[in-house]
Amino acid sequence: MHFMFLRELKLFQRLRVLLPNIWRLLFRRHKDITAIMLFLYLVYEILNFKEDPSKRNASLSGWSRETPRSIADYLDPGQDTAIVVPRHFCQSKAFLTIAVCSYVHHFERRQNIRKLWGNTTDFNYSSFVKLHGHLKGKYLDVLPERLELYSEYLSGQGDSLKASIRIVFILGRRNLASLLENEAVASEAEKYNDVIQENFMDTYNNLTIKTIMLLKHISQSCVNSTAYFFKCDDDTFVNVPNLLHFLLGGTIPVNEVTANYHYLKTYRVTSARKRLTARREVMYGRQYCNVRPITNKYNKWYMPSYLFRGAVYPQYLCGSGYLLSIDVVPRLYKASLSTKLMHLEDLFVTGLCAEKAGIKRTNHPLFRTTYPYEWDEQCALKGSFTMHRAKDWIMWDAWKQVTNYSSKCPPPKKNFQSNLPLGERC
Repeated sequence: MHFMFLRELKLFQRLRVLLPNIWRLLFRRHKDITAIMLFLYLVYEILNFKEDPSKRNASLSGWSRETPRSIADYLDPGQDTAIVVPRHFCQSKAFLTIAVCSYVHHFERRQNIRKLWGNTTDFNYSSFVKLHGHLKGKYLDVLPERLELYSEYLSGQGDSLKASIRIVFILGRRNLASLLENEAVASEAEKYNDVIQENFMDTYNNLTIKTIMLLKHISQSCVNSTAYFFKCDDDTFVNVPNLLHFLLGGTIPVNEVTANYHYLKTYRVTSARKRLTARREVMYGRQYCNVRPITNKYNKWYMPSYLFRGAVYPQYLCGSGYLLSIDVVPRLYKASLSTKLMHLEDLFVTGLCAEKAGIKRTNHPLFRTTYPYEWDEQCALKGSFTMHRAKDWIMWDAWKQVTNYSSKCPPPKKNFQSNLPLGERC
């Protein structure tokens, strides 16, 4: 604390020397703007030097030292705690069950998904050829043995092949006392039959609780009726045809934009090694490794030491979208019951719980965590599995770009691989 006081003292001493010069040069001409800038600068410096951030001692709102960190305090494994659950949930077969984490007041986002990439009656495997048929020979087709293995989930053949897909939205509650909110959710659930709502406050820092409750529902209802599970957020655009092609043993062609997403170890998509052949122990997403906890207590992802004491997080997958074989879901859920909770959902579920359950996380470059620039948008969306941060009108724009089948994405330029990194340093 003495050291921090000296640093603050030196800061104000520097400001006292600089202020007269700043006044003479700027303030007389730009009084309002200069005053605002100086005020913001002072606030910034004071906030950043008020305490030593490396110790991560500051309390986290909603997750104080006294907050219960056992999932048993929020969820009863032996009881059905849902307020709303779809009728006949998971009683029919689904090759892929997609669960979208959403907030109660994000009705428009859920509607967009239902109308756009979530309309899997149309946006199914048959769209894959429309997206990539012009690159035939530059990717691997689906494996016949995978088609046979999952035949109970499939219909049609060749370019008309379709897979059964289930989409469900998981919600908490925004206002526990709001009758209007309850009626709105009940009406939505009755109309679309794709909503799970649990009785907890739906905040960002409660996202871990929401996801564990989702894993509970999938573990208890869907293990015997679905083959794969995909979790994403409601601002994630999901290229369903690409996912299905990958799950059936095919590879996704590299185009001029997605070439930049690859590593030297991943770009050879015509190699049989790039196929998915496993049916169990599958856990794919955008992997993070060697990540250190955020020390700034004003940062959205700040991590106090009482929630995580280590210097480096375990490897984990970004929560905007990750893919699991169905056998992995109950193992993650079981591990969560004996793991102390924390607010960062992806770190908790795909990092701590996956590590405890002995499940390997695998990075795939086509899970994208940022939205592409405008000039790369179309080919990035067509050639990837997911794109995050596709909020509201951006989701519509993404849909228009992907379904513009008349526009073809060219292959990458010759020798593009010379600029690719070897791989992630994990």
